[in-house]
Amino acid sequence: MPGDRLKSVEIEIRNESGLHARPAAVLVRAAAGFRSRIGLENVTTPAGPAADAKSLVSVLAAGVEKGHRVRIWAEGEDEAEAVDALRELLGDGLGERPAEAGAPTTVLGVPAAPGIAVGPIWRPDVEGRAGVEGTAGADGMAGAGAPGVPNPEARIRSAAAAAASQLDALAARLRELDRTGESEILEAQALMAVDPALLDEAVRLAAGGLDPVAAIEGSAGESARTLAALDDELLAARAADVRDVGARIARILAGAGLATPAAPSIAVAADLAPSLVAEVPPGLLLGVVLAGGSPTAHVVILARSLGIPAVVAAAGLLDAAPGAGSLIAIDGETGEVLVDPGPADLERLAGLRAARAERGRRAAALRGRPAATRDGQRVSLLANIRSPEDAARAIAAGAEGVGLFRTEYLFMRRQSAPTEAEQTAAYRRAMEAFGPDRPVVIRLADIGGDKEIPYLGLPDEPNPFLGVRAIRLAHGSRELLLTQLRAIWRAAGLAGVTPHVMAAMVSTIADARLLGELRDEARTALVAAGDPCPDRMVTGLMIEVPSAAILAPELARLADFFSIGTNDLTQYVLAADRGNPSLARLQDALHPAVLRTIASVVAGADGAGIPVAVCGELAGDPAGALVLVGLGVDELSADAASLDGIRAALAGVTAAELRELAARALAATDAETVRALAAGLTARG
Repeated sequence: MPGDRLKSVEIEIRNESGLHARPAAVLVRAAAGFRSRIGLENVTTPAGPAADAKSLVSVLAAGVEKGHRVRIWAEGEDEAEAVDALRELLGDGLGERPAEAGAPTTVLGVPAAPGIAVGPIWRPDVEGRAGVEGTAGADGMAGAGAPGVPNPEARIRSAAAAAASQLDALAARLRELDRTGESEILEAQALMAVDPALLDEAVRLAAGGLDPVAAIEGSAGESARTLAALDDELLAARAADVRDVGARIARILAGAGLATPAAPSIAVAADLAPSLVAEVPPGLLLGVVLAGGSPTAHVVILARSLGIPAVVAAAGLLDAAPGAGSLIAIDGETGEVLVDPGPADLERLAGLRAARAERGRRAAALRGRPAATRDGQRVSLLANIRSPEDAARAIAAGAEGVGLFRTEYLFMRRQSAPTEAEQTAAYRRAMEAFGPDRPVVIRLADIGGDKEIPYLGLPDEPNPFLGVRAIRLAHGSRELLLTQLRAIWRAAGLAGVTPHVMAAMVSTIADARLLGELRDEARTALVAAGDPCPDRMVTGLMIEVPSAAILAPELARLADFFSIGTNDLTQYVLAADRGNPSLARLQDALHPAVLRTIASVVAGADGAGIPVAVCGELAGDPAGALVLVGLGVDELSADAASLDGIRAALAGVTAAELRELAARALAATDAETVRALAAGLTARG
């Protein structure tokens, strides 16, 4: 209860659902813009101490419903301004219209691909299935044994070959759009379509009397369930790919075409086939909103690459939007979904879209300039790439080098490991594209128990994310990483550059020392053979395991730089599998626990005088980038498409503002509060 000395105001809440997530977030973002301490009390149903108005979790816990009276109070240098502003905001409904007939239903999901989309609902999971159903008997058995039906095995294998051809054509379309990395998703699906294990099981089921359509769906479903049961994000995404491939073959067997929207629409589904996003004719798919899924799912990666807004993990979506044709609006930057939005909602979203477009134009105008804060503090912006072909796109976006070359993609979708000569050629192309003055940091292949690479002969692991992967492979067999390091040394010698390398899954001092031993052993072999070889290799350690963060002061003495992988670090710190959609809300790397871990890593690196980079998804998020730079991070590495936004966000703030933001973020108690704190600064971009 505030004393008389505090500035306060009491007001009745008229929002239809009270202070639920969206209006509460509006309140928290506004409160975070003031320096004063601000509290909120539920006067109608008091429940303990006042809520911290700068914490979303705290505000939600106050249990404010429609008709409740709340007291807002503030204490500090701008308390009067804070209370006046929040009173006006609450009185206006925190951006929501007063309750009335036809008011929109709001669902909150997880932002996945940026942009705002408004259009009619399209239910591909309902319409697409209708095109396949009815081709077999009620028990799925009639078609296989009917007179005149071609051999079921021949039908299945022919349909699979046709599916592979379709997927190769879709991959080619993406390559024409300069989306080589995303085209690889569909190339992998083309291989899945003719996978012997998938087809042999379908043939076995058909031989037992099952209709070929049901047989391929059964085989694909079983394979998908096996993959989904594994504790790994990559394999979970592939489970969706297998289901997608099975559905495609089933459509071909049934003679059914792909269900596409009749007019530009927003796809609403529990989940969505990755290839559908690429296959729907341009202009017909305005947006994607899923009840499940995750921001790292293949369908989201494809949507993002094609500029299609997406929201995932939207609990309650299918109940709120059950039928096709109704109007729906989504915001891929906030996760907001509005079913049947009214004129005021549409006007608000149009304003947001225009403001963001203008912000994008200003950001693009900064391309080519060094990234820096308004008062001149430089920050290196680098790109994450998966192949040498990604280099041109990164350079065009103004990347100052490569902060993460994910070399495991060179090892995947093959029958054997790439030869030393093949690897040398790939690394050399990337190094020559960027030249001697822009580093290319090559991550040694992060492969092992959690990756589907049969030729390695690794045993299955019950928890592959905590298994034998990356640098841990070399404790048992050194040759895989030695071959890669020899290729990197040789490529650098041929390209005339200093090589940069780092290893993932470093968790002990022994891991760091092993990396140094492998590096030196590989160079010794090349020198003995008389091959051109640079004098040194800039050697870094990825910090993504809590033990490495704790050992940062000691590890820093064994490395030339640190690179923090916030994706894995977040899941390890918060003990939340990033492949589990139900835990998507625990996958925000701006959680104070993760930020405090990053701060300790920066402190350890500073003690040894080495730089710190961040190469996880957080580095590509403007809000995250501001917090990271405030924490003392020196380099940010992200997808090339993110660099304009980061550069613009940095240009709008001073180094002192970022240090203050970081201090307040470290003192926060939840990620929502940190995002609210950063929102005031990113809005300037």
